[in-house]
Amino acid sequence: MTDRSRVPSAVGSHRSLLVHLLLAAGGLLLIATTARAQLITMSKECRADLSNATVMREAGNFGGAIELLDEMGERCDTRDAREQIPVEQARAYNGLGQFENAIAAAEAALEVTEGESINALFEKAVAEEGLGNPAAAEQSYDRIIALTENNENVAERATIHAKVANLNYRAGNRAKADSYLEQAMALDPDNPDYYVQRGDWFVNDGDYERGFESYDRAAAMGLGDAERYALRAEASIGMMQRKYGTENVQELRSRMTESDRDLVCAELRKALDLGLRDMQLDMFSALVCR
Repeated sequence: MTDRSRVPSAVGSHRSLLVHLLLAAGGLLLIATTARAQLITMSKECRADLSNATVMREAGNFGGAIELLDEMGERCDTRDAREQIPVEQARAYNGLGQFENAIAAAEAALEVTEGESINALFEKAVAEEGLGNPAAAEQSYDRIIALTENNENVAERATIHAKVANLNYRAGNRAKADSYLEQAMALDPDNPDYYVQRGDWFVNDGDYERGFESYDRAAAMGLGDAERYALRAEASIGMMQRKYGTENVQELRSRMTESDRDLVCAELRKALDLGLRDMQLDMFSALVCR
């Protein structure tokens, strides 16, 4: 089964810049070199390079992005640069699966922002999750929740609650997971993704009936029919894999009863007829449902 957290990245917010003014002898107002850098934002060249690094990372060129960002760090020294460059580095390191480096980069951004860079906290949480440390990741997500408590964009806040819910589910804390997911649903009640998330939990626990009910509820709220039937088809396939003790498609085909095959293929055909494009499900249909 495919894991579907369906939680978009958090959108960051930044504190107001603090400018330190130093009074020199004779009453003259002087600004220290480091303070002067904080008065202005990144230069046009630094912003263009940061944008290029982002494009490289999004294209999968994580190493190239990191190399450019490292070079930028030597010459782009405004306060916003010292936050945004390591955040982008953390994203690239997470893309490479170099989670310890990602945490170090995120911590650099957090040091600049006195612990209040939401983007840095998010990348740190992703890295902590990648290292198999859900307790630390939850602390980072909880910090984001606290920082965004007054955020008028409740949908963004809901996604973080849902992410923490998934962490707790994976850690076996089902009651806590349900609590966080219910908070996400309360904040963003028209979002079908949270019912898909709950459906995935039920299916993973072997409660297919309640899983299907959740998928159908998501469809009633706006989830596309093709995706709903794809979810139901994948859940049905998973149910048969458990029942017959194999994930090999050909073995499954030879062992399934006709009624079991009809159950799986009915859901699968509905998804494909509605325009679903999924190579694995296409292959399963060709091998089992013909």
